[in-house]
Amino acid sequence: MSHPAATYRLGIVSTYLPRQCGLATYTADLREALGVATDDLETVVVAIDRDGHTYGDEVVVTINQDRIEDYSAAARALREAGVQVVLIQHEYGIFGGPDGSHLLELTRALNACGIPYLLTLHTVLPQPSPGQAATLRALCARAARVTVFTETARRVAIRTGIAAGHQLVVVPHGAPEAMRHAPDPQTLRPELRALLDAVSGKPTLTTFGLLGKGKGIDIAIDALAEVVKKHPETQYIVAGTTHPEIKRQEGEVYRESLQAQVQQLGLNDNVHFVDAFLALDELSAILHTSTLFVTPYRQPEQICSGALTFALGAGLPAVSTSYSYAEDMLAGGAGRVVPIGDGTALATEIIDLLSDARALAAAKSVAEACAAWLPWPAVAAREADLFAEVVRQTQAAAARPGHATAAAPALNLTHLEKLTDEIGIIQFSRGPNPDMSSGYCVDDVARLAIVAADLLAVGTDANQTALATRWLRQSMRFLIAAYDPSGAMHNVLSYGGTWQDWPHLGDHVGRAVWTLGVLVGTPAVPDDIRRPAAALLDELGPRTAMLPELGLRSAAYALIGLARAGRTDQAAPLLRHLDEALVETSSADPGWRWFEPELTYDNARLAQAMLLGAALLEDDAAAGRAIAALAWYVQHVGLADGTLRCVGNHWHRRGESPALWLADDGDEQPLDAAAITEALVDAWQHTAEPDLARLAGWGFAWFLGRNRAGARLYVDATGACHDGLSATEPNGNQGAESTLAYYQALLSLLRAGLAALPHPVVATAPVPTSLPVTSMATKSGNQGRAVGRASAGFSATATPPRSRTTEGQPDAL
Repeated sequence: MSHPAATYRLGIVSTYLPRQCGLATYTADLREALGVATDDLETVVVAIDRDGHTYGDEVVVTINQDRIEDYSAAARALREAGVQVVLIQHEYGIFGGPDGSHLLELTRALNACGIPYLLTLHTVLPQPSPGQAATLRALCARAARVTVFTETARRVAIRTGIAAGHQLVVVPHGAPEAMRHAPDPQTLRPELRALLDAVSGKPTLTTFGLLGKGKGIDIAIDALAEVVKKHPETQYIVAGTTHPEIKRQEGEVYRESLQAQVQQLGLNDNVHFVDAFLALDELSAILHTSTLFVTPYRQPEQICSGALTFALGAGLPAVSTSYSYAEDMLAGGAGRVVPIGDGTALATEIIDLLSDARALAAAKSVAEACAAWLPWPAVAAREADLFAEVVRQTQAAAARPGHATAAAPALNLTHLEKLTDEIGIIQFSRGPNPDMSSGYCVDDVARLAIVAADLLAVGTDANQTALATRWLRQSMRFLIAAYDPSGAMHNVLSYGGTWQDWPHLGDHVGRAVWTLGVLVGTPAVPDDIRRPAAALLDELGPRTAMLPELGLRSAAYALIGLARAGRTDQAAPLLRHLDEALVETSSADPGWRWFEPELTYDNARLAQAMLLGAALLEDDAAAGRAIAALAWYVQHVGLADGTLRCVGNHWHRRGESPALWLADDGDEQPLDAAAITEALVDAWQHTAEPDLARLAGWGFAWFLGRNRAGARLYVDATGACHDGLSATEPNGNQGAESTLAYYQALLSLLRAGLAALPHPVVATAPVPTSLPVTSMATKSGNQGRAVGRASAGFSATATPPRSRTTEGQPDAL
């Protein structure tokens, strides 16, 4: 039967047969299985070589693993061969250079050739060395997908910062179909057939694979000495040659030590060494003759074992030391797991299974169930789907000119409406439900007003326009009520209606100035809102000169607002302060091009503010420094490599090892993701540099799952956003700050034309018209009531909850 022509070509980079190593066998098995699973692709191989092997016709390029120039040459050869996607099999010790870093030359060249690549991680270390982590992180960063064999491997990769959750896909290690059934004994070579005849009918343990100290065969032999005391006929087959690299360095020292150990323990009649690199039918014959498979490995972090996969693929139960892959694969009952290096425990579990026919049969039943989903054709079909998906995405991206707009979720203001009442927006939530006891604050009301102004600017449906207008009116009432004639502002208002703090300067004042500047500078904002915003900005503007003393963020927030409003005189000293801070810190350490010696929260706002201030004042040099600082920050937080890793609870300090904060499981904050997205949008609008538009889209995609956990923080059904992101999942709460951060990021992209809503906006219920801003009491009158209700800075007794109507406004408002 003839097959249709393949629709694309896949290149696999790996060691390859006849090189004797597990990775070479895996690649040969995968290639064969892909040929069975799909007619859509043609597969070629790039063989990583050290010994000058002769390969089959499927090998189109050979890389001498220690010659760095071979790696980039291979990428060009793959392009000339018409390869559209590449799969790299990664294992430590296979590639040349420190920590296998020569491989980076190949991936860089593939990127330059426009060929996407996937990476399969055969080992994921829980504590990689700095060099290992840096190399693997760089390899994963630009990979279209990263596949691992188990969910444990996925979690470890995320926790160590090696790869991001959205990149990682779990695809099990396949087992050859040949493992399912024993071959005809007459097809085996005579010496193997004789061995299997000799052990037939006796309890038989088996270990196979390339020999080395890490395999722990000596531990199994010690355990066997205990087993034979209970079951004297027990046999142990140790099949496999010594690993070529170990043989190159040490010769047969380990094998000879094992043989001496067998003789010393008097186990010559029980242990059988098969010193050969076995064919699949030979392995299958051994496994189907065996009673138990044994993997006494010494490395707890071992994330995969082809040998254990083959055994389970043959329906053979196992007893193993507790390395990661064994724990995952045997958790369902296909065997037993014992502590690493504990020969006594290994012997105990083997004896228990050999002595209990019912327990052994149960373990074998589970192993046979595993054999049903491990065959290579099913695994290869999953891999083929990934390759096709990557090719389609690459072709679609190539077809989009320039900085094509990204599709964004439809606007859904349900959750914001739920958090918002006639006073303001409730700060916190418990899950999706507003936590009324948290009250309100200027910070969140200011953010709400910015979102509302942007909604008017991008144009929404009639109901959402009315809702945004209502939010603007009540936000202005709140900000006016929070203002004190001293020039400071209250921040926190209880749900009962009393201020919980004295008027003071701080971040909340900076955010208020930012908001007022947006309202003044947005033409879509109604005049009856813009006028009181301008009046309050007139009051607060002169006070901004004091904000740098309280912190750079307070100054940065204010500078963004002053730039939006075009207030050059008040913006100039804030710009100068940020610029001086940047120059001073960068001069102290050229490798740390930032405004402060540590990264804390809402970081990108510093660069954004400096850029907007410099643009307003036409200071090209300062604008260039701001963009350079933003570029440094983009690199620092991983966004330059495709996945944003926000600064979490562990702040990043100059001179500190990146491993410390990459290992931190503390929550990343939506505030930081919004800041970098908006900063990049502003930088793109200033420079028209396409890369900045792309990076802005990647920053926003953090909310949609392009993050280390691969978790979506935005809730499509309600329009909420989760409060934070751990290494594996989002925080369950959905408060105002996080949800507003999502909308600030989204709306910045929409305003700039870098995103488009793919669906009609979600309509909300009709919104009644609110009182105009001009109907509010005078500032002095409002302040008199506010101070009267909270003369000690906060109320000793909370006001009882009131109805959700304008008649129930607290005195402060």
